[in-house]
Amino acid sequence: MNEAVSIVYATHRPDPAFEWFADGLANQLSGEDVELIVVDGLFCADRTARFAEAVAGRFAFRHVPAKPTPFNGPHRLTGVEYFAASNARNTGIVHATKPYVVFVDDSSVPMPGWWSEVLEAARHQYLVGGAYQKHREMRVERGVLVSSRSDPSGIDSRWDQGDDHRVVPLAGGHLFGASLGIPREVLLEVGGFDELCDSVAGEDYQLGIRLENAGFRLFYSRAMLTIGSEEHHARGPGLKRLDATLPEPLYLRRLGQFGVDQRATDGRLDASHMVLDVLYGLKQRRSIGNPFDLRRLEPEQLPTLTDRFPERHWFTGQALSEL
Repeated sequence: MNEAVSIVYATHRPDPAFEWFADGLANQLSGEDVELIVVDGLFCADRTARFAEAVAGRFAFRHVPAKPTPFNGPHRLTGVEYFAASNARNTGIVHATKPYVVFVDDSSVPMPGWWSEVLEAARHQYLVGGAYQKHREMRVERGVLVSSRSDPSGIDSRWDQGDDHRVVPLAGGHLFGASLGIPREVLLEVGGFDELCDSVAGEDYQLGIRLENAGFRLFYSRAMLTIGSEEHHARGPGLKRLDATLPEPLYLRRLGQFGVDQRATDGRLDASHMVLDVLYGLKQRRSIGNPFDLRRLEPEQLPTLTDRFPERHWFTGQALSEL
């Protein structure tokens, strides 16, 4: 089996503590075929130089801008910057050249054994969600977590379902984006991450449910563990999430425009719940909010996607310039 891996490290932070991951990865490599793609919402030449210095030629590395999105970055149509993780991760899929793709959060360090678990998943081409924890007061030296303070609120909610020595089945709705691996062909088959979730979030478990709908089995690896900084996460990059609600008649009308006549959830009448109502109502497999065919996209085409931007938000109907 081909164990070659593309790692997609997406960031929109002024200081993503990139050296933590770069050093931690380098510590675990033994000559494997791997490339690290940093998809950067704050892309500039100075950051390229800084990230390249952290890599120090120890593995293949590329620094690329997140493809244009109406929600943040230099092409945004909105008045403020919104969270758009699907956009960034889809950028990474387009740039990835290896058959297995792993996504990791910024401001995190891979714990010993993380890379071995990635290689095992790549070798057998199975879909895996890695464990994560959030710690405070992290001190990381040369990619090794020297000290930190664990916070119970930052423990992976799936932890007790796992096993230190083997992967266990994972429900699609429990696929989280902190660390996950999927064959690139599978990602292309389902259309990648759904940009319907941009400005809303939830793109990771939405993908997991679609993969499950498509007949794929998912697994959870507690040994594929990354630890992220709670302080970095709390400070964040200042990206907003859309939290508006609609009156129930308007919500149901909007839902009907997707071809769904009733709710599958009973939560708030907001965009994140409509994403799920549409997902369950259509039993969808492929992304529906992407104005492109991911399989046909090449890196040089990404800057041209601005002409496909919507003028209004799919949920509120507001002009994006008003958001």
